[in-house]
Amino acid sequence: MIVFGDHKRTHSAEQLREAVLAAAQAIGDLPAGLERHAALVDLFVTASELFQGLADAEFDTRGVDTSSSGQKLGSEILVDLSLEVLRSWQQGFARSGELDASLLAKLAASDCGSAITTGPAEGYALYALYPETYLLAALRSGLDANTCVIGIRSIGLGLAAMVAAALHAPPPISVRPIGHPFSRHISAAPELLGSWRDRPQAKFAVVDEGPGLSGSSFHAVIAWLRRNGIDQERIHLFPSHRGGPGAQAAAETVAALSQCQSHVAGFEDAFDGAVAPRLRDWIRHLLGKTDVELHEISGGAWRECLSVPTGAWPPAFPAFERRKFIASSGGERWLVKFAGLGETGRRKLRTAKALHEAGFGAQPAGLCHGFLVERWIDAGRLDRAGPARDLLIEWLGHYLGWRAARLQTDEAGASLDQLAHMAVQNCEEALGEKFAHALQNWFACQPSPRPTRRVEIDGRLHPWEFLVLPGGSLVKTDALDHCRSHDLVGCEGIEWDIAGARVEHDLSAAELSKLVICIEQATSIDRALVDHFEPCYLAFQLGLWTIAGQSADERERMRATHIVERYKAGLVRLLGC
Repeated sequence: MIVFGDHKRTHSAEQLREAVLAAAQAIGDLPAGLERHAALVDLFVTASELFQGLADAEFDTRGVDTSSSGQKLGSEILVDLSLEVLRSWQQGFARSGELDASLLAKLAASDCGSAITTGPAEGYALYALYPETYLLAALRSGLDANTCVIGIRSIGLGLAAMVAAALHAPPPISVRPIGHPFSRHISAAPELLGSWRDRPQAKFAVVDEGPGLSGSSFHAVIAWLRRNGIDQERIHLFPSHRGGPGAQAAAETVAALSQCQSHVAGFEDAFDGAVAPRLRDWIRHLLGKTDVELHEISGGAWRECLSVPTGAWPPAFPAFERRKFIASSGGERWLVKFAGLGETGRRKLRTAKALHEAGFGAQPAGLCHGFLVERWIDAGRLDRAGPARDLLIEWLGHYLGWRAARLQTDEAGASLDQLAHMAVQNCEEALGEKFAHALQNWFACQPSPRPTRRVEIDGRLHPWEFLVLPGGSLVKTDALDHCRSHDLVGCEGIEWDIAGARVEHDLSAAELSKLVICIEQATSIDRALVDHFEPCYLAFQLGLWTIAGQSADERERMRATHIVERYKAGLVRLLGC
């Protein structure tokens, strides 16, 4: 099934460097505390994006990874920034003052004459990966300065700098595994390892955010080191989790990764209150409360807060969810959800404020080093009971019209051809060649949609995503970031959400027309594009919940299977086969 995707962006490296410099200079104006520490980490994340993008640009030109003077300077800068984060973290966020002038001078001297292409650092944006955890993992590893630290780009270069800083090791080198996603390999110049091959006591630390479905990136670096004469016992791994590679991992990969020592530290380890303040302390400071308690509701556990029996729970895709908690104090409750480090989190806070001011979302209290805090709303859900159909359609029309008008973006999403290819592929895997061929013919017979303005789509209009307030009005939950998730769709025309509303709420032709007319008060709508998106939406959701249905929990499999059958039926009905 085709579900996941990666949307690249092109930047001016010079403009990104100037933004990094400005952020570095502004650190000195911040008092000691969580805000300054978060700003340091945000600076590190942005600088990492810059230097990994420059390294990738060199790779694209040369066809191999090498250790140029520019890459060496970039690694030095990232280690310097990592040391600043290390000191702030070890001092419990009590550090203040300006950054070292030599660091600013190195930043100003970095060669950023070219454009760079980068993708989202998924760990920082989606999966609550904190660089501080790599500092702790390195400090606990038993390794020392005689370690060659190797970052797997993209995100691995910055994380490798964290490991090198904690070990007092030389600045890291980095590699970009290439080839099929499930069978990566390394293309590197012989001199990249330099004299490290001639140091029999040296260790090698391989750093990345994985392993993912196949573990092939870690395996590619292990295989490359082995070809260069490095014994397996000298290779250490710094992944983001202890779970090992996923279902697409080859037996050779599983064996290779299991034979290396792995060093992992979790979020609660890095922020345990002994060294750095805990998440509860961050929330307490933001809310001005002294008695805040946290209860984790990640991985579908949020359904325990619903006033419905377990058998009536909606489906969940735990691996796809953001980490989240309920914060309680004095009878009040807030949702604490990971929104992303750096600009990713700040952008979601701005969107949350705008949604609330427009009457569509919960009230945000603020952002705490990547975690967005919103007031918890106790209310029923639309999948259990809701307003009359005409009121629902009117509310959806105002909501989607507002998104189309207020949340326009230049960010890329999947093209129409990519979406159609996904739809045909998923249809074939779920229903067979007959239906896939029928869908292909269906697309060929559709009129060509005109170009449309991309917006930050909601992407999740399932009935269980809406709260019904006592007066009958609705509130949309989880409305901030599905357009920037780890999937194929991305930012699309608002027609994607109209097609989603049509599917999820079983809108008749008359109801769909009424919804479109309401939205057209805010923006023009291409009805042909709504029709084009409908099978794409069905096939995407079918693929998403098929993968979710691979859960080991039988009840989760049953819930996912039920919703998959609904999307299958929708495709069959649309194709008339």
